[in-house]
Amino acid sequence: MNIANWLDEAGVRYPNHPALFEGRQQVANYGAFVALVRHRAGYLIDGHGIAPGDRVALFMKNCCEYLELLYAIWWVGAVAVPINCKLHPVEANWIVDNAQVRLIFTDGGEVFTRGLLPQTCRELDREDMGTHASITSAPDTPCPRRANDLAWLFYTSDTAEYSTGMKLSHGDLVALALRYSTDVDSVEVGDAVVYAAPMSHCAGLYSLIHVHRGARHVVPESRGFDADELFGLASRLGNITLFVTPTLFTYLVERARRQGYDGEGIKTAIYGDAPMCPTDGHGAQPRNIRGDILGTELRLWLKASANDICVP
Repeated sequence: MNIANWLDEAGVRYPNHPALFEGRQQVANYGAFVALVRHRAGYLIDGHGIAPGDRVALFMKNCCEYLELLYAIWWVGAVAVPINCKLHPVEANWIVDNAQVRLIFTDGGEVFTRGLLPQTCRELDREDMGTHASITSAPDTPCPRRANDLAWLFYTSDTAEYSTGMKLSHGDLVALALRYSTDVDSVEVGDAVVYAAPMSHCAGLYSLIHVHRGARHVVPESRGFDADELFGLASRLGNITLFVTPTLFTYLVERARRQGYDGEGIKTAIYGDAPMCPTDGHGAQPRNIRGDILGTELRLWLKASANDICVP
């Protein structure tokens, strides 16, 4: 039950379907996506001796390489340790040490000062893929995993001095992703998930069901949240889904109201991490999914905001 099997299957079913985008520009279809992941998996094995169960961390801003590395880690049976890129390197180092990470990929490969990381961990640039000649063990299919094998070691902020770790197995990830279709929304091949929030957290988890369905994965050129950029991507690409925090959601609605943008191209927004004020949605009633996670069709809210003549 390796979660990477979904990508392998998508590569077979939809090899020519668009997969990875940097802004509006497609950079890989599903066939190429799988090939990139296999190559990176081979590099993890041949270049660094990564074996099933080893921990590999990702400490970087959103990018297409994030998905390539995430699935390559699972492809070899290793454990992904995504770390919030907004943390200070000292804070990230605590997670690296606590999780017993062997490799950590970063933007540029020089985020940590010499001697900060444990001696057992090496930092690499996210673009470091080795050479084709040096890779001889690129596995054709994902390493077999059991449902209770660890897949994602998730660290979240805590009121204590340090972060709290949470273990997600391959079975957990499969169950979580499949519940999306029943609890939140359906996902079709023509849909697109836009990563405007950190992929180390909820936004990255929503990649799973979209890979399973052969949908598009879009990293904004800003590699983060920019309302105007998101409106442009939605209008151009269509059927986009995104995860937003309450603060970003409120800003998104206010920006749309002032621009007269009616939500064209936005299919669904996943709104989470805090209660929602009644005025946030101009009376719209979102469905309560699981505790503090809300799923709703944002387009109706944006239309209400854009047409609200009472707002200056």
